[in-house]
This record gives sequence, structure tokens and C-alpha cells, in this order.
Amino acid sequence: MILETERLILKPYEVEFADAIYEVVKHREIADTMVMIPHPYPREIVDRWISYLQKSFEQGTAYEFAVFLKESGRYIGNCGLVAVSKNHRNAEVGYFIDVSEWGNGFATEACKKIINYGFQEHQLNRIYSRCMVRNIASRKVMEKSGMVWEGRHRQEFLKDDVYEDMDYLAILAEEYFKGKLI
Repeated sequence: MILETERLILKPYEVEFADAIYEVVKHREIADTMVMIPHPYPREIVDRWISYLQKSFEQGTAYEFAVFLKESGRYIGNCGLVAVSKNHRNAEVGYFIDVSEWGNGFATEACKKIINYGFQEHQLNRIYSRCMVRNIASRKVMEKSGMVWEGRHRQEFLKDDVYEDMDYLAILAEEYFKGKLI
């Protein structure tokens, strides 16, 4: 399944995307505010990550998409549903965008599309996201995507020997469909 927005194309991951992915994830700025992305990021991890994403997509435990610019076809990041719970009909939305594209609204555009995908295609009831408190830009992406603040988990993660507080935001299906012009 390929998803499209005004400026982006979101595709399931393929092995041939590996080099382009590495060029994005190798930057310290990406790893700095991502819980699961290390720095330095060894190139060989990308291949294993793609394999993991493909299996997760097949199993229905995650639906992560590679994000490409429509105009140039260049890979600029990732956006998708992770930690999908079919029993509870919820999932976390996660994303990252190439440092060179920060501030252009691509994360918000991709996030809105993935939220739509979760509610429309998978009949989820709740989609949530979380970010380090210091990652103000990510919190703004969540808010612009319709999510509301639910709370803060203090010292939830240890990143580079520093405990990080995490903010949680979410949107419910009833809120999404009420605000959407159908």
C-alpha cells in the first residue's frame, strides 16, 4: 500500500532504500531525540531494521512507511504506526525527518496521513505518540496533527546517561471523525 499527501509519498520499506535511509539516520541530531536510534548508527543495522519492519508489517504489529518527497523522489524519513494492539485497537505513531528538511512541515503532513490511515484502514480507537520533553518541535507536530496532551512520564528513558521525561499525546477516533469533514 502506498500513501500520498500533497508533497509526500509514503511506501512500505524495501531493501533498496537502505543507503538512502543510512544517509538520514546517521546524523547525531536524529538520534539525539529518538529513544530507539543510536549514535553512531552502523550501516549494517539499516538492513536488519528494514527486515524487521517488513516482518512487522506482515504480522500487523507495526505499519511503518518510508517517506519520500513527491517532487524529487528523495527519501527524507519515516512515519508509521508502531506497537499496534489489535486487542485494544490502539497504536503509537512514530516519525523522524531528515535534518535538512526540518521546519518544512513534512513531519506533520506525514503524521496526519498516518493517523488517517490508522483510523480509516485499521479501525483504531486511539492513536498516541510520545516525545522527550525537550523535543518541542516533535510535540508541535503531534498537536498540529490533532493530538492532545495526556501527561508526562518522569525519567522514563535513560538516553546517553541522562534520564529523559516523556510527554504523551493522543487522539481518539471519535475526536478524529468529529473534526474531519467527511
